[in-house]
Amino acid sequence: MIFVNPLVLIGLIAAVLPLLVHLFNFRRPRRLEYSSLALLRSIQQMAVQRVRIRNWLLLVLRALALCALVFVFARPTLVGSSSTQFFGRSSVSMVLAIDASLSMMQRDSDGTRLDQAKAMAQSIVQSAAPGDEIFIMRSDAHQLEPINDLMGLQPTYVTTAAVSAIRQAAELLGQEATHLNRIVYYLGDLQESTLMDSLQTSLQGDVRVMLIPVGGTEVRPNVGIVDVRVASRIVDPGTPVAVEATVVNHGASLIDDYAVSLYLEGKRVAQTSVALAPEVPVRVLLRGAVETRGWIAGHVVTEDDGLAEDNQRYFTLDVPERRDILVVHGRQAQTSHVELALSLQNDSGGLQTTKIPQRGLAAAPLSQYSAIFLIGPDELSSGAVSRLDQYVQDGGGLLIFPGADPAPVNILMETFDAGHVAIEEQETSIESADFEHPLFEGVFTASERAQRLEAVRVHRAARYVPGAAVEQTLIMLLGQAPFLQEIQYKNGHILFLAVAPELPWSDLPVRGLFVPLMYRAAHYLSAGGSVQGEEVLVGEQATIRVAAVQGQITLEMPDGTEQMPTERQVFGASLIEFEADSPGITQVRMENRPVRLVSVGLDHRESRLSYAVPEEAGGLLEEALDAPVDILEVDSQDDGAMRQARVGVELWRHFLVLALLLLAAEMILASRWRSR
Repeated sequence: MIFVNPLVLIGLIAAVLPLLVHLFNFRRPRRLEYSSLALLRSIQQMAVQRVRIRNWLLLVLRALALCALVFVFARPTLVGSSSTQFFGRSSVSMVLAIDASLSMMQRDSDGTRLDQAKAMAQSIVQSAAPGDEIFIMRSDAHQLEPINDLMGLQPTYVTTAAVSAIRQAAELLGQEATHLNRIVYYLGDLQESTLMDSLQTSLQGDVRVMLIPVGGTEVRPNVGIVDVRVASRIVDPGTPVAVEATVVNHGASLIDDYAVSLYLEGKRVAQTSVALAPEVPVRVLLRGAVETRGWIAGHVVTEDDGLAEDNQRYFTLDVPERRDILVVHGRQAQTSHVELALSLQNDSGGLQTTKIPQRGLAAAPLSQYSAIFLIGPDELSSGAVSRLDQYVQDGGGLLIFPGADPAPVNILMETFDAGHVAIEEQETSIESADFEHPLFEGVFTASERAQRLEAVRVHRAARYVPGAAVEQTLIMLLGQAPFLQEIQYKNGHILFLAVAPELPWSDLPVRGLFVPLMYRAAHYLSAGGSVQGEEVLVGEQATIRVAAVQGQITLEMPDGTEQMPTERQVFGASLIEFEADSPGITQVRMENRPVRLVSVGLDHRESRLSYAVPEEAGGLLEEALDAPVDILEVDSQDDGAMRQARVGVELWRHFLVLALLLLAAEMILASRWRSR
C-alpha cells in the first residue's frame, strides 16, 4: 500500500483528542438533594462498570472515525494486480511520453529503438482496461495527442531533456485527466547527454512516474561537429575565407586521418585530415574562396559514422553588395588621399563613399553607413560626440585621423574610455606590425611585410597613450609608440592612426601600404563583430532582426516549405520570430527576394551516443523531480508487467464509508445509552 498524499498522515495526531477528552473530563459534577444514600450503594458498583464500558467504546469509535477520515485525505492505494480481486479496480489517466530524438534511430537486433519504444507503448495500451484514459506525447511536443497516432510516430531533430519531457507530460496530464489515478510513462534510451536539464523544479500534481528503458547501455562511437565559426572578419570574392569547425570524437579510441570538408554554395572548396583523441574537442581550420557577393550558404561535412544526421553543420556569411563609408573632415583636413584609396576599390570592393564636413555630423543618418572615417577634426559639438558614441555602441566602426589640435580627438577618446594623444614633431619610422590580425589577413606575403613597413617615414605624429578600454596595438613605431591602435568599445570597434593622411605628417599616403590599409580598414570596421550570420537550433524559438522594408516577409524553411513568421516592428527594423524543425538553411525573403540566410543546426548533445544505467538515471530523475520514479522493464510480448506495476486501487472511498459507519455507530451508542 502507498499513499498519494503521505503528509496528510500527520493528521493521525488528531486521534489523540478523544483520549484527552476521556482522561480529562472537564464537566463539573452537579449537586443533588437526596434523602438517603443507602438505596444507591447496592447499584453503585454495577453502574460504574457500565459507564466505564460505554466511555471506552465511544472513545474507540471516535478515534477510529478520525483515523479513517485522515486516511481518506491521504488517499491510500493498493499496488499490484492482486488487490483488484478483492476491491475492484480504479480507472487510470496515463500519458506515454516517447523519446523520438535522433539517438532513438540507433539499431540493434530488435530494430530501431524508436520502433522498440512504440512496441512497448502498444503493450501498455493493450493492458489498459475500459474507462482508462491514454494519451501520447512526443518528447519535443507541447501537447497531448490521441493514442491513434502511436504507430505513426516519426523521429524528430529536436532535442528535449528527459526530465523536461516528464515535467511537461505531468503538467499536461494534470490539465487533461479526468481520473485521480495518473501515470506518466517515459520511454527512452536514457542518453546521458540529454537526460537532465539545468532546472530544479519539482513535479507538479499527484502523478506517478514510470521509467521504461529502451535499448542497451553500450557506448556507440560517433564523431560530432560541435560548432562552426567564420574566423575571417573581411571576406571578398576571390579571397580565402577562414572557417573553423570544432569536432569531437565521442568514441573510446583514437581516430587518425579523419577527413573534414568545407562546402560553399554546394561546392567543396577545402578538405583536411585530423587526428581525433577521445572526448577532446579539436578545432579544424579550413580555407576556401567565395565567388560572389551577397549571402553565402556553407556547411562542414565529416565522414559517415554512428549518427548520419550530425555529419554536417551549416553556417552562413554575408559578403555585402556595397559598403557605404562616411568620410567626415575638419575645416583644414585634406581627404584627397583617403578618397582616392577608397575609390580605387569601388568596382571590385563594393565601397561607396560619402563626404561631409564635421558640422554635418549632428544631422547625418549615421546608421545607414557601414563605417565612418573621421579625418582631422578641429571642433566637435557635444551632439556630434554623443552621436558618434551611440553609433559605435550599436556596433559601428570608426577610423580616426588626428588633426593639428588634439583636443577634439581627446574629448572623443574620453567618451570611449580610451587614452589621450599629444602632437609631437619627430622623425621616426615603423618598427613592427601584428600581421596575424584579421586586418592584415592575406594582404602581404612574408617577404613583402618588412619592405612595406620600412618604407614609411614619419615626420609628425600624435603620440597615443592607451587608456582603460580593451585595446591592441596593430602597428608600432620605433620607441614603442602606437602607430595604429584598435579600441573595442561596447559592440563596436575604433581604429586610431597616429598620422593625418597628409604628406607633412608622413609619406604613408604615397607608400604601397596606404591603399590596402584603407581598403582593409573599411571592410574590417564595416564587418561589425563578424561576417557570419545567425545560427539557431532546431526547435528553438528564434528572433531575427532585419532592416525595415516594405512588403510581406516570408521564410523558406530547410525542408522547402514556406512559413509566415510572426513579425514585430521596432524602430528602424523588423523582428521576426520562427521555429525550424529540421537542420539546414532558412531563407528570409521579402517579396520573393532573399534578404538574409539563417543556419539551423542540431543540438550537439545528440552526437554523444552513451547511455545511463536505468537505476542511475532513475536516481537522477528522482532528485531533479523531487518525486519517486519507478523503473519498469517491459517485454513487448507480455503485458503482465504493465498490469502488475500500474496503480491498482485507491481505497479512500472505502475509508470514507468506514468513517461514516463508525460515526453512525458512535451516535447510536451514545443516544441509546443516554436514554437508559
